[in-house]
Amino acid sequence: MTIAVRLLADLPHLVEPVARMRWLEWQEHGHLDHWMDVTGREAGRDELPVTWVAVDPAGEAVGAVALGPHDVAERPELTPWVWGLVVRADMRDRGVGRLLLSRLERFAVGRGYPEVWAATGPPAEAFYERCGWRSVERIGPANVMRKPI
Repeated sequence: MTIAVRLLADLPHLVEPVARMRWLEWQEHGHLDHWMDVTGREAGRDELPVTWVAVDPAGEAVGAVALGPHDVAERPELTPWVWGLVVRADMRDRGVGRLLLSRLERFAVGRGYPEVWAATGPPAEAFYERCGWRSVERIGPANVMRKPI
């Protein structure tokens, strides 16, 4: 199956499916309305935040990731950060997450960023490590990870 990665800004009808994916993954962090608002605000094109959506041949969202200016209050000097990387449960372990990160990294390189950051926890830490990311420090429950690009 061929997966395309596109800007969410170009596919506004996918804001709701992406928000639902995020809500299903992180329900403890807000209601669906919260995720709809967040996802809509992150659908930038040229300026951070920017969101990419992985789309299957039928045009359905199967994953998404955003790149934002900051994420950890204790480290405001670090930028940019991966936000909300999510892959639909039935599409995991098929390279969708890696494809999304690759697109995000190309965008960051094109904007002159020397590195990208992520705050994550298990089990995603192992995924990021397989993609070339390294742990920098722990802040509370989050593992702060970095990838030079």
